[in-house]
Amino acid sequence: MNGRRVWVSLDGTPRLGTVTRHTYTVRTGAPLLAVELDEPVDGTESVGVNPDVDDVLFEDE
Repeated sequence: MNGRRVWVSLDGTPRLGTVTRHTYTVRTGAPLLAVELDEPVDGTESVGVNPDVDDVLFEDE
């Protein structure tokens, strides 16, 4: 999963980035991705997203 290119929504705007970490929450086992953005937005260089509920689109899908 690490290194995959992904589009994420940040304040309703699609942003391209790279998955730098894949893990799961302790309580529910929900997947979490750390995504480093190609172009930082207002000082935000990376975001954490849950691909099951957040707007996430893998570039090769």
